[in-house]
Amino acid sequence: MRRALTEFVHEVRSAGIRVSVAEAIDSLRAASAVDFEREPLREALAAALVKDESDRDAFDEVFDRFFSGGDEARSKRRRKSAAGAEGAPGRGRGEGAGRSTTPPEEPRDRPGGARRETTDRRRDAAKPDGRRKLSERRALAGKPFRDLDPLEAERLPDLAAAIARRFRARLRRRLRRGKRGRLDFRRTLRKSVARGGAAIDLELRRRRPGRLDLVALCDVSGSVRHASEFFAALLEPCRDYFRRVRLLVFVDRPVAASVEEGRLIPEETVDFHAFSDFGRTFVAAEEALGAALGRNTVLLVLGDARNNRRPARADALARMRSRVRSVWWLNPEAESRWGSGDSAIESYRPHVDMLLPASTPAELVAALARVTR
Repeated sequence: MRRALTEFVHEVRSAGIRVSVAEAIDSLRAASAVDFEREPLREALAAALVKDESDRDAFDEVFDRFFSGGDEARSKRRRKSAAGAEGAPGRGRGEGAGRSTTPPEEPRDRPGGARRETTDRRRDAAKPDGRRKLSERRALAGKPFRDLDPLEAERLPDLAAAIARRFRARLRRRLRRGKRGRLDFRRTLRKSVARGGAAIDLELRRRRPGRLDLVALCDVSGSVRHASEFFAALLEPCRDYFRRVRLLVFVDRPVAASVEEGRLIPEETVDFHAFSDFGRTFVAAEEALGAALGRNTVLLVLGDARNNRRPARADALARMRSRVRSVWWLNPEAESRWGSGDSAIESYRPHVDMLLPASTPAELVAALARVTR
């Protein structure tokens, strides 16, 4: 049982939850204090390992995955670990004897999502076809949305699901160390151990930020539709971290929509063959959203601003900007084409807090990473 719990602690660390050596020892004691029934064991381990309630969802996911296979799955993991130890250098006599073969722990200051992504990549690479899948995933992430064929577009939700874990990990860690703020009593006590219990070095934490309201206007015309679908697939696993989320899709007028299984589902009929009209969309959205636009609201626009030389109506966007906290614009078109032809992006730029390129899945992910800092 001790070996199984040690493996479990390693899985918890891989999920982005920090676990010290002392807490790992506490988990062994906690497990020995309860009967080995599933729910009492879950709560005992959570009491020893989970320091922040926002990490509880990640802990439960690891617990369910680790203990779902029973003894057979755990035995298989132990055999695999033992086989790796036998083939590793330094286990016997000769050069390298006495050296530890345990891979170094990920840096403690590394973001939890990054640690988990690194672990997932290593696991995938260890599978027979892991390298091929990773290569295909990277190729898909770097391909422009407008150049995707139907089969590649069908793979976007799977790519988004793999990436969404990083955003969940980032949003889950709501408390961060800071140079000013409230005293973090728990971390201060732990740091005082090295000084004989004297609380000389104070650990502080920033204020817990409140949850925002998100209003997203997503262009679903032509090749831009793939970018909107990918954004929706990324947003779906993370929507619980916003207080309210409202989605509107548009070609020439806004229509309320929802996300189901990573897909945008309009609540009314959308004319996908109409000519794009951002001006008309902004005027109608301003009227339809009403009280949904407030000082706690972030307005996100995902579109290429190709307006077919119709009135841009930047004044409507300016009025919405005056009512919300900020406006972010993600443009799925190559930056070299902004402002050319019928693009009205330069008319909207003065009323946008952040204008970011998002012509490929990788660029869209990078843009959202900047937005969610």
